Amino acid sequence: DTDEYYLLDDPKVHGKSKMKKAFCEPGNVAFCPPIELLSYFGGLGDGRAVTVSRSAENGGDVTYTSRDGLVQDYRSGALHPGDLKSLTSGVMVGVLTGVSDALKSDGDAAK
Repeated sequence: DTDEYYLLDDPKVHGKSKMKKAFCEPGNVAFCPPIELLSYFGGLGDGRAVTVSRSAENGGDVTYTSRDGLVQDYRSGALHPGDLKSLTSGVMVGVLTGVSDALKSDGDAAK
């Protein structure tokens, strides 16, 4: 089932359904794939910021500039698993769309 993992040449990059299935136990920062994906692909280690978009009733938007801040909020429950997955999904779709577009534009890559 290709809906369980990311493919570099996926013709329909739809990471939302893929991320929805990701293990993401509330408060568990010891093993949380969405946090690891954000750390590697979201830029939290190199000074880029990521923003969780939430309604005012759910605490409003919050921006993270470091992995430590995100981990602290997730551990405490201030960051909900659904919000973490939504953020990670958006980042992964962006990364994979860029890779997929580059592969499609490079005639030698498909060989």
